[in-house]
Amino acid sequence: MTPAVAAPQWRIGTDRRRAARTALAAGADLLHLDYGGAHRGTPLGEPAALREAAAIAGDIPVPVLAVNHVNDLGLAEERGTANPAALALLERAQDCALRLGAGVLHVPGFRRSTPATAGLRAGTADALRTLCERAASAGLVLAYESPLGHRDLLALARRVDHPALRLVLDTGNLRDAGEDPLAFAREAGAAGLLLPDLHVKDPAAGPAAPGSAFAELPALLARSAARSVLVENDYRGAGAARLPEDIRLCRAAAEPTRPEDPR
Repeated sequence: MTPAVAAPQWRIGTDRRRAARTALAAGADLLHLDYGGAHRGTPLGEPAALREAAAIAGDIPVPVLAVNHVNDLGLAEERGTANPAALALLERAQDCALRLGAGVLHVPGFRRSTPATAGLRAGTADALRTLCERAASAGLVLAYESPLGHRDLLALARRVDHPALRLVLDTGNLRDAGEDPLAFAREAGAAGLLLPDLHVKDPAAGPAAPGSAFAELPALLARSAARSVLVENDYRGAGAARLPEDIRLCRAAAEPTRPEDPR
């Protein structure tokens, strides 16, 4: 089955309605929304913002709600426990995900949420365990990613030890960490931890050639049996024209290879 192609609202703009129109015009099948907060737009905890997002979900399916604001707060504390403010934010976000019909709550672990020390890793595991328990009771999957190498990330996931947890494969973030996305897909998949929604983008240093981020996608799809691919380059401002091109490249990479005509 050819995977669906998703667009990231937070990489298009903070105006969710406009981002949805842009995603639809570019040919996206799905839209991943961001919860908002700080410079990321009005939080979905605001009733009017949630009503607008629910209307958007009626126009284009929203399978994932990301909570990038947790990167501003910090998911864990150095003493090895979860950050209560982050847990409260993510509890509100979970309620919003249910309202939108999203099946996945995406929790990133970057900037202040990077588990860079032993204490922060212990606190991140504590936070993820609590979040997984809440997600499971609501019928949601909890998706997590961070700049850790894939072996450290798998060790963290095993420490959480909850069936609601899945790990995000993001080609750009993995390349930035010096990791091989295919190796990540193989090991996370074997552990039953791979989220079947891949993220594809250029590494921070930039691609070797236009569209090179999609070159490894056929092998990743064969390894992961993904149901969707999120194109996640920067589509704000002058980058807006790139979204339809990335969607086209994604679809081309996902097309099943046809055998050559022997005639």
